[in-house]
Amino acid sequence: MRTGYFGDESSHTYACALENESGELVGYPSIAAVVAALDDGEVDSAVVPLENSVGGTVGDTLDALKNAGVYIVEQYHRRIFHSLIGVVGAKKSDIKRIYSHPQALAQCDRYLRENFSEADVIAVASTSAALKIVSSPEEAAIARVATEGLTVLDAEIEDNKHNVTRFVRLSRAPRFGGKKAAIVFGTPHRPGELLKVLEVLAAYKLNLNKLESRPSRDGEFGYWFFAEFDCPQKSVLDMVMRRLVAESDGFVRLVGCY
Repeated sequence: MRTGYFGDESSHTYACALENESGELVGYPSIAAVVAALDDGEVDSAVVPLENSVGGTVGDTLDALKNAGVYIVEQYHRRIFHSLIGVVGAKKSDIKRIYSHPQALAQCDRYLRENFSEADVIAVASTSAALKIVSSPEEAAIARVATEGLTVLDAEIEDNKHNVTRFVRLSRAPRFGGKKAAIVFGTPHRPGELLKVLEVLAAYKLNLNKLESRPSRDGEFGYWFFAEFDCPQKSVLDMVMRRLVAESDGFVRLVGCY
């Protein structure tokens, strides 16, 4: 059993995968890469972040769910701690450039503004990538743990001490029987089209937990949607999906049951 994950062994996603998965763990440099590896059969499952309680939704994960033939089959909630990490011997007063993933930067925004208002804050592909950049006393990364040659300069720097990320396990086949379902869908750019989809969920008394729009990237300001809702019964989910497909003028696809 091979499980792909986002980042390397220093990443939060690795820590989540190590805690919840068995077998071989394989790291990838981006969310798109790990989902593509699953879609192509390089790995049997994948673990990626879906959203953070402070930084919000991870857009790259939603985009990957739309574009690949994979499904959410499990979710994990994990408390997230961030550290400021620099080279051995560096001082906080030396730091002029700070690197990290956009989510980690957002989760430490107040800390950065209060302590490093003059420093350049630079977004990179992952916290793992940030650690690999740091090579001088003027540079630091925000990440989970220090790697070889680096040290923690300041621990637990996240703004919210209840900082939680929801990770999801992906598979090439759906697994029914969970409490939630997720779909991606697109609608024509006409009044009331989004309402039609929501009315189907309301007709079956399904509670909507999450609704997120994402740019379609195929025109000027076009969007598609990710929706997550309570749906503990497969028979109800089957009826919902049949009705959505029948009544939709756009596209709709199930992307998870967990």
